[in-house]
Amino acid sequence: MKFWWITDPTRLEHEKAAVEALVAEVSWFTLSTWKIDGGRLSMEGDLVAHDHIYPVRLLYPDRFPWVPAWVVPQDPDAKWSNHQYGAGGTLCLELRPDNWDPNATGADVLQSAYNLLDQENPLGKGEKQTVPSAHFVSDIQRYDWKRHPILISKSCYARFQAGVHDDVSAIRWSAEDDVWPIMVTDSADKARTEHPASFDLGTLRVTVKVLVTKNAAPKEVDGTREEFADAIGVSLEGIDTEEGVVFVCGTDELAAFHSPKDHGVYPRKWIVLNSAFGERSGHGDVLSAKTVGIVGVGSVGSKLAETLLRSGIRNFVLADGDVFLPENLERHVLDWRDVGFRKVHAMKRRLLQIYNGADVLVVDSNLNWQLSASYQATIIDYFSDCDLLIDASGDEATSRFLGALADFNKTPFMTAKVFEGGFGCLIARAVPEIDANYSDGYGAYVAFCNDQDKVPPSTGHRPYEAISEEGAPVVADDAAVTIASGHAARVAIDILDPEVSLGPNAWLLVGLRKEWVFDGYGHNWQLNVGGPTKAADGLKPYLELTEFQKELLEGITGETNDTP
Repeated sequence: MKFWWITDPTRLEHEKAAVEALVAEVSWFTLSTWKIDGGRLSMEGDLVAHDHIYPVRLLYPDRFPWVPAWVVPQDPDAKWSNHQYGAGGTLCLELRPDNWDPNATGADVLQSAYNLLDQENPLGKGEKQTVPSAHFVSDIQRYDWKRHPILISKSCYARFQAGVHDDVSAIRWSAEDDVWPIMVTDSADKARTEHPASFDLGTLRVTVKVLVTKNAAPKEVDGTREEFADAIGVSLEGIDTEEGVVFVCGTDELAAFHSPKDHGVYPRKWIVLNSAFGERSGHGDVLSAKTVGIVGVGSVGSKLAETLLRSGIRNFVLADGDVFLPENLERHVLDWRDVGFRKVHAMKRRLLQIYNGADVLVVDSNLNWQLSASYQATIIDYFSDCDLLIDASGDEATSRFLGALADFNKTPFMTAKVFEGGFGCLIARAVPEIDANYSDGYGAYVAFCNDQDKVPPSTGHRPYEAISEEGAPVVADDAAVTIASGHAARVAIDILDPEVSLGPNAWLLVGLRKEWVFDGYGHNWQLNVGGPTKAADGLKPYLELTEFQKELLEGITGETNDTP
């Protein structure tokens, strides 16, 4: 309610009466004036505590009474209390945003201000007192207060205390919010797979040297870097004047300082990190040894790969020949830093930024391009060795090819498609010994469409697009793509987790609005497309080798002249 003092005259009269009643009742407050201050209703007066006069201003916010009023000094430079947000700032009172009641009045806020100044007595006669904080401020809320943070693992901090560290360095992030976080690590931390890459100019992350000493830090930090180094007994030999340095001092209670250049040293505060990496995925180590192959890292494939990595998958084979261009920004996990690069190479960089220990093999080619036969065979070998093969190309011909490859290798397979216009999506699974292969499953899907008297929708002339009657592309938005990739990730993880029992409905149709076979958003069809596909008659394994097979095996040399 903007300008509540105009739109709600009843509450305005109630506030005026409450303040005037307070003035009539107490001797410690004198009302000077009501006025409009920057569009806000305000009231000025003098608050007296221990014979000292505090000229105060009570300010009402635009959304009063749903947001509390507050009290500030009339002097913008006045700093009265330890419970004040800086010079001229708001007093932190008993009535605050975390416990405000809309039935409270400005008079109640004034009473709270008097209680604080009377008890603390910062400027009046008599004894001064400490007023304890009445509300909880979390570590996250205090994260960047007063001192910039230095992050360090709990185990690394302990190694510093014990003096058993080596190969110590730091990484500094350069950001626009004036926090400039730094992370300090040693060799043990660097050996962990979740350790960040040490240098990346693309994300403004640079390495910083660290100097460690058991000597205590000086009580006063002032002067140049060289003066500080002399005070703690460390050498700056080999460090350039423009190069950043982190100093770690002490033993039991470590002190941290950052010197971005040689003319100053600034104290920092530690943020000691508990290592809980991998615990939140809910799968432990069961997925870390699995390898997932994804063909197509466009909008669906990119989101799918990132979700799988964050869920515990550590090994990937990614194939896509496309280049990331500005038109892809609307629906992709990549951003302007990746424009102009092949999508697979940019995706590899992104995945390694999230988990530096991931193993990401990339193929910057489409499977249907004109390639050398030997290179094509090599690509197929990469995907044949995967524990799960995923088609995210949006191309039915590619889906059929990969489905047949997976069926031949007895590899679990799935595909994820967004329908043209983004009104729904399809997630199909083909797990050996459980589901029909993709070809048979697709036949059952077509039969379902016929039963509904509907034609199976396509993914458009380009992946995830449709061409309208005017010839303009009708694009599935990012919401549709994200839902499709999320469903696909859920199915993929369930396939790879042996603790999960897969149900019989291997094909899932998810509706995002009322269209085709869907009644509206959230309407879905779970299709049972049949059980495991039986091998054709006459295709059975040979238990004995023929003479020709034996001759071939005897001639194996392990050498080849083929090159990609």
